Amino acid sequence: MADRAEKKSKLILRSANEVKKFTVRQKIMRTAIAAMIILAVVIYLISVLYTKTGSFTVSINKFDATQYALTLSDTRDFYTPTAMLNAEISKEITNISESWLPADLDNIDGAHNGDNYVAYTFYLKNAGEGMVTYNYQMYIVSVENDVDEAIRIRLYIDGVWTNYARTATDGSGAEPGTTEFLTDRIVTQGQRQGFNPGDVTKYTVIIWIEGDDPDCIDDLLGGELKVAMDFEIVK
Repeated sequence: MADRAEKKSKLILRSANEVKKFTVRQKIMRTAIAAMIILAVVIYLISVLYTKTGSFTVSINKFDATQYALTLSDTRDFYTPTAMLNAEISKEITNISESWLPADLDNIDGAHNGDNYVAYTFYLKNAGEGMVTYNYQMYIVSVENDVDEAIRIRLYIDGVWTNYARTATDGSGAEPGTTEFLTDRIVTQGQRQGFNPGDVTKYTVIIWIEGDDPDCIDDLLGGELKVAMDFEIVK
């Protein structure tokens, strides 16, 4: 009888300890889950309008006549001339204001990305024997999550720059301080005439997400944009 009572007492004690351990585990789990939720919220808030901007590609279309030739370089000395440049500027950026951009963006060769913007400077040279006329076109290769709604692209041509943006969503026209994209995909295009042998044109491209754009909203989170620029002799 005494043995039975002792076993029963031990069983009750063990059950009580198990209940206590279970309660402690539940409290720890609730605390951990709460901490994870708080961390997730903080990460989300930090990551609002967090995006990836893809590579910026520059290329020259082949021209059959050997006396006419264009070449590219990301340095002024054309030490390694090429027909294609691929700026590895894939990076994660968040929205900024245009006023935050530094003043020397057109003074650094090659890729010179900064905090929350991408920047690339390159040169185009007439490496042929005759004067040429060439066309250029900048266009959007691909876009995700409509991030282009708030994108700004600044193009410097020999030191003179223009900001480009999508037409305002309400259809009212250009965003303040910008020139509208020509189409949904074509940012801008133009022509240079009288490009003599040895002539060089300097280009700088800056891409950022404009925080003051009304379309700069949470839905752009995780967006991606890839931009390219082509040159073609039209002699």
